[in-house]
Amino acid sequence: MREAAARRMQMVFFRTAALFLIALTASCQAREVIKISEFPEQDRPISESISIVSWNAEKGGNPQFNSDLSRLIILDRPDFVFLQEARADLLETKRIGGYFASSWSYPWLNGNVIGLLSLSYVPPVRVQPMPSKHREFFITAPKLSLVTEYPLVNGQRLLAINVHLLAFERWGTNGIGSQLNDLKIAMQEHTGPIILVGDFNTWSHKRLNLVQEIADELNLTEVRDFPPGRRMADKQASFLNWLFGIDEGLPLDRVYYRGFTHHSAKILPYESSDHSAIQVTLELQPPPSSPSN
Repeated sequence: MREAAARRMQMVFFRTAALFLIALTASCQAREVIKISEFPEQDRPISESISIVSWNAEKGGNPQFNSDLSRLIILDRPDFVFLQEARADLLETKRIGGYFASSWSYPWLNGNVIGLLSLSYVPPVRVQPMPSKHREFFITAPKLSLVTEYPLVNGQRLLAINVHLLAFERWGTNGIGSQLNDLKIAMQEHTGPIILVGDFNTWSHKRLNLVQEIADELNLTEVRDFPPGRRMADKQASFLNWLFGIDEGLPLDRVYYRGFTHHSAKILPYESSDHSAIQVTLELQPPPSSPSN
């Protein structure tokens, strides 16, 4: 019993030490956006039925991740893939185009830059990174969202936001609240369909309520009918869960939408990240009719 308890305490110590090592060695990067691959369908608007995938890549640290991503694109055939904690070199297939927005780098990751990757067949007409004004707990780099806008077959434009919200703050929720407010302003200016997708770090009901308030205000609907069994990041360190008040039953990865009808939601069978890849199928609704004179 004592040996088992000692091993658990040792594991907690090493996990805590690793958390601080990550924090202390992270370095801030300019929020530049680069095109990592050409888009194969240059002159086609987005169709009425779309499939989207969201996946936290866990920094691409698993050597299997690149091949899993290629299989996902080829076999599951999503129209959009939104990756968080991604690297620009994760995409090996040229079947899909994409933009990478850099956020931070770690020396122990050979200087690899981590950020957001938004992939699609149709090129966006607008690409804009949105760094958070606040920083992660003890880390000098901000969290990032990547805004992209696409032409739709009905003449409207789709606003898609790949989100990675702040995970930990020194005190309270001012940082995530500020980040969400910036996203709200970006979405308020858009009159057409919206997809808000990614890792929301909603590990407490207080944080989830902040996200839900924005969703309600902007008439966004959350996809909730995923089957059970999602991986939701490493939650083995019970001491850290207690320390930060993490609710292990709350999903971190979420999909919100407006201007669509939701058809299906599933978990994809890839094991190369501590998050599950989730896939959602949506059907575009007709645009609202103009009032008659």
